[in-house]
Parts: sequence; C-alpha cells; structure tokens
Amino acid sequence: MGAAEFIRRHDLDGGTIPGAACVAELTEAMEQGLSGRGNIPMNPSYLSLNTKPRAGVPCCIMDAGGTNLRTAAACFDADGSCRITGLVKKPMLGLDRELSFEEFYGTLASHVRATGQTGQVGLCFSYNVEHQRDLDGILQSWCKEVRVPQAVGRPVGSSLRAALGSDCRRVHVVNDSTAALLGAHHRYPEVTVGVILGTGINICYSEQISRIPKVPRDLKADSMIISTEIGEFRGIPRTVFDEAVIAASDEPEMAHAEKQCSGAYLGDLISRAWNLAAAEGLLEDAFAGTVSLPVISDYLAGKPASLPDCPAAREIAAAMVRRAAKIAAILTAGVILLRHSYGQHCTFVIEGSQYEKLTGFGPAYEAELAALLQPAGVTFAIVQAENSCLTGAALSAFAEGM
Repeated sequence: MGAAEFIRRHDLDGGTIPGAACVAELTEAMEQGLSGRGNIPMNPSYLSLNTKPRAGVPCCIMDAGGTNLRTAAACFDADGSCRITGLVKKPMLGLDRELSFEEFYGTLASHVRATGQTGQVGLCFSYNVEHQRDLDGILQSWCKEVRVPQAVGRPVGSSLRAALGSDCRRVHVVNDSTAALLGAHHRYPEVTVGVILGTGINICYSEQISRIPKVPRDLKADSMIISTEIGEFRGIPRTVFDEAVIAASDEPEMAHAEKQCSGAYLGDLISRAWNLAAAEGLLEDAFAGTVSLPVISDYLAGKPASLPDCPAAREIAAAMVRRAAKIAAILTAGVILLRHSYGQHCTFVIEGSQYEKLTGFGPAYEAELAALLQPAGVTFAIVQAENSCLTGAALSAFAEGM
C-alpha cells in the first residue's frame, strides 16, 4: 500500500467532504444562532463596524491569543493612524499549567501596568465570551487547551479591572476576529468580514440588528458585529484522527470544527496519521512520534529537518493540510453566503499564522473558497492589514456600549 491509498482510505485530503452541503447546513445553524438556538453561538459584540477612534488619548491594548499574549500602549493621531509603542510578546497564560483565577488576572494586570496606561484597556480576547452591552464579556469556555477553570462563567473585563484597582476606569473586551475586522475596516472601509486562521479559527461579520432576535430591542444602533464562534460547527465529517484528537482534548464536547482544521490541533492530527502509517510499515519509525506544526511546515517546504527525507510522509502531510484548508474554506463560505447573494463581492481580512505561514495552506484555502462561492456568483478579495487585531483593540477601548 502506498501513500495515495493510505490517503484515500482515511479521506485525508477531504475529497469526500460535501462542501456545498456543509455550507448549507452551516448557514442554517448560524441563522438559528442569531435566535439563540443551536450550537453556533453567534455572539453579539455590541460594537459597530464604524467604531471611531479618539485622537490623542492613550490606552493599553492587550491581545490574549491562542499562543501568545501581546501587550502595548496605543494612541490614535489626528489623521486616524494608530501608534503602537512598547509591544511585548509573551506565551499565553494557562498553556503550560493550570492557573487560579487570581493568578491569571493578577498576571494580566501586571502586564497592563508595565505599559504605563492603566486607565483604559482594550482587550482582544480569543475565547468564547458572551459579550455584554457595556462591552464586558462573560467567559463561556476556554479552547486551544488554556486551563484557567475558575475564570469560566465570570466577567473578563471587570475581573481585570478589579485586579488593576482604582487606576483603571474601564476594560472593554473584544473577540479576536472582531478586533481584526475593526482594525482592518478602519484602514480599508470595504472590509466587512474578519477571519482568524491561526492557533484557532473564528469569523465575524456585520449584521443588521433587525436580524438578531436574541438581542434587546432598545439598542442604539442599526447593526453590530457578530462573532460567530464558527469553530463550534459539528457538520464536518470526521476522520479517525479527528475523533482521536477531539477525544484527547481538554473539552471534547467543544469546538469540533476548530479541532479538525486549526493550528493548535493540526500538528497532532498529522502526527497521528504518520504514527499509523509507520505502524503499517508505510513510513519509517522516525515518524512514530509527535511533531509540531512549524516543523511539519518546514518539512513540507523542503527546509532542513530532523526527519528523514520521505516523499510518502510529505504526501500524507500535504493532503491533511489541504483537508484543513477545505474545512476552513467551508466555514468562511458559510459566513460570506449568509450575507452575500448572486453578483455581490466580499472583501475580508485574514489574520493568523496558519494562513500566513503554513506551507500549502493559503493557496489551497483560496482555491477551495473560490470553488464554494462560484456557484453562488459571489466573488471575494482578501486583505491583510498590519496589526489589525491590536488596532481593533485600541478602537474598542474608546467605544461606547449600545
């Protein structure tokens, strides 16, 4: 048996995933989510796409991502440009060990203080939060294997504000995809959708409030950004490796689609496939361990690696990258087709290391997305705006609730 047969037997390239049917199921699930039903959260952000900056007033910005925690000071100039200074990047808290509530927020507070700007904080938070009208948010669940269980069910913004003390006037919480959209739209007004393709996956877009039955009727706006939490979708067929990774994760009932395609899990997925292929004699024993996704990416690119040169191993890994790209494209197409019809064009921003750095992923994602949107007569363009998440966090720091 060769690599091609192994790939076919386990559907590792996603060839049998029914893309159009999955998109149709996803759009229906998102419509249900806007009414508070189903398993796609469709979290209201209570932020307008056209949130404006406040020139000359500094703030702290923080990006709590799936891998890194970034903190800086920010200030908008009179021309609308965002000056970011003193950027510090550290590993995200709670990945290497479980933290208590006090330890988590105490450490976040120390990072804020280090910027010298404790009065107003814009916190870009890459986790499932139920946003509030005052721009705080109740943490619903962790993902990407972060472990701070005492924080679940409690407000993120006011918890950080309490840890900072009386010097802090407000902390506004914004999802990572929402921050990316805000930051990119500020620079490119044609951008209406924000996509995160990195350690995790999420997508946001601007929705008419009249189409969101679950929000209060007295909101002071006509539209708001919706953070879909699209990684919760369960309609993608699963391989045996998907099933194993989902079962081994900290919260196996959560974020199934995210665990089938995002950077936090794809290295494990490919390693498990290589392990089975090695056990069946298709690959050498050197492929029987666990390999990180950056190493796999370098290996696919032909860069020097500790792994032996093996065309079959590369063929298997490349197929699984294509499968992940197809799943991400299905999730993106679902959001685009929720608000775009025949003849319309969508410009969206992407931020994340998986799209930007993973060998083979970006071109495969764009090709799969084009194939899914073409029958609907919808075209698209992708924008990559530097520091869009950090700029969006700065915009959120001065936003007013709805």
